[in-house]
Amino acid sequence: MSPLHLLQFFLCSVCIHMFSIFTYLVYYYDLFTSSHEAQEKYDFIIVGSGTAGSLIADRLLKETNYTFIVLEAGGKGHPFHDIPAFGPLLHRSVFDWHYETVPQENACFAMENSKCKQTQGKILGGSSKLNNMIHVRGNVSHYVDWFHGKYTKEYIEEHFNYIESNIYPLRNIQYDSQLSDAVLDAAKQLGFNELNHQNSLGFQKSLLTQNQGKRWTTSDNFDTSKYVLTNALVEKLIIKNNKCLGVQINYPKKVKLFAEKAVIISAGTFNSPKLLQLSGIGPAELLKSLNISVVKELPVGKNLQDHVGTGLDLVLFDTSQSVGMFDMMNFFNLYKYFVNGVGPLTTPGCEVVGFVSTKNETIPNIQFMVLPVGITADRGSHLRKSLGIADFVWDNYFSKLFEKYTTTFFPLILHPKSIGEVKIKSQDPNLPPLIDPKYLSHPEDLKTLVDGIKLLTKLLETDAMKSIGAHLNKNHFPGCEEYDLFSDLYLECYVKHLTLSSYHPIGTCSMGTDARQSVVDLTFAVFGIDNLYVVDGSVLPTLPSGNINAAIAMMANIFIENTINQFNLKTNQHMCSRNISFEELFLNVCPVR
Repeated sequence: MSPLHLLQFFLCSVCIHMFSIFTYLVYYYDLFTSSHEAQEKYDFIIVGSGTAGSLIADRLLKETNYTFIVLEAGGKGHPFHDIPAFGPLLHRSVFDWHYETVPQENACFAMENSKCKQTQGKILGGSSKLNNMIHVRGNVSHYVDWFHGKYTKEYIEEHFNYIESNIYPLRNIQYDSQLSDAVLDAAKQLGFNELNHQNSLGFQKSLLTQNQGKRWTTSDNFDTSKYVLTNALVEKLIIKNNKCLGVQINYPKKVKLFAEKAVIISAGTFNSPKLLQLSGIGPAELLKSLNISVVKELPVGKNLQDHVGTGLDLVLFDTSQSVGMFDMMNFFNLYKYFVNGVGPLTTPGCEVVGFVSTKNETIPNIQFMVLPVGITADRGSHLRKSLGIADFVWDNYFSKLFEKYTTTFFPLILHPKSIGEVKIKSQDPNLPPLIDPKYLSHPEDLKTLVDGIKLLTKLLETDAMKSIGAHLNKNHFPGCEEYDLFSDLYLECYVKHLTLSSYHPIGTCSMGTDARQSVVDLTFAVFGIDNLYVVDGSVLPTLPSGNINAAIAMMANIFIENTINQFNLKTNQHMCSRNISFEELFLNVCPVR
């Protein structure tokens, strides 16, 4: 290892350990000093402070006179945690739920015990405090199908326009490597267009939810100190005569809170079904096996879907494509970030996104996420642990790349056919749920990812990529030595071993019109239970064509404008800012501002 590599490794290790210690101090300081007193009764109780929960809270606060409380199981975090470049360091920290899958039969073979990690934010702001901040609308026509034609494509686009103008400050990536321009040039050489709202196929530099260089989430839009109770784990719902009356929380002792109008669950794709099942709402066979009284039989926890991909450190370069830790942490760049909100600390990690069809169709089936850095960048200090890479794989594959310059071209399946489930394993609310996404259980998903890698090889063969020295990693992946390198059989083996979640789980409280196949109706109300709603990624019946954060925000905005307005109309309140006509009131339609 060269002296420069040794120095960068040392600085990287020191920074990671310092950040980890600081994160623990922040968490425990908040845990032992929080003094927010909860009332016994509110109009609305919101469980979870992620993208959906905080958006709903923000609009309730600014546009109504309702009382509400947001209950967040995690801590508050710190402004340092909003430095974009530090986002991956929160993975597997105290601000992560530390979830993982059960052992997978067809995937994750390179991970410890064949379990893929499932990073989810346990922090004020939810998983949007840990993600890549990438904002993409996806294919809007799919969302029309979600609502079974209740809302038009134009209406849904109005909601995207609203959140992009009023909820999120959107910024083009302002610090990137030479790799991003080379990838865009390579895409053009293969005939791909630049991505836009009218064109669902193509490549673009990442559009980010950032404000003055810092990570921005929906929880940053309102004064959370007065309306959010952190470190408050909701243990179960209080339900009587098929009506949700409130919740039982542990803060720090068991307390019951009541909601006059509704309880809104926005705890995420894993924790929302967990809470429903603990409260007696879910598959009857599961609940009876755990001696939980069945309040309502619904397919809670079913229909789990995720964008799954591969490709860590598959592409190598002769020279570095990213800024090193020494450059990132020097005084000049620290000054640029804290004073002007610019520089390498603003990097989201993912610099380019691309949407392609390996079937030559107009709808993409693969998304590319391009990062100028690989998992070996920190020499195993953190990134390897956050993914759970097995020792044998690390020692015989990744550690051989320490002297190389690695990058990640991450092809992921946009619409997998493999469907999994989430279920509790006991009545104990402190135990994690069993998460079985059944990755690659459908053979078409495996073929799609293999085709994605083949398309990647075509990108590398373009003049644009050759000009910066891009080439494939020709080390055999452990467990796949019997196959010829980059043959179809080798690629299938590679994908089954190096299976990676993009942390985009959805579907476990799916929305629909049939209670036999769905958990909530088109107003987000839980079938058969009054005053109970679920609004988060778990209600999405199918995966969006891209990162899911924007779609979740859009869904939450539709919930506010239409479902919450039904409460407003009963009390002569209305959330629309402009004057509305008698016809609009009569039809219960609230135009998006």
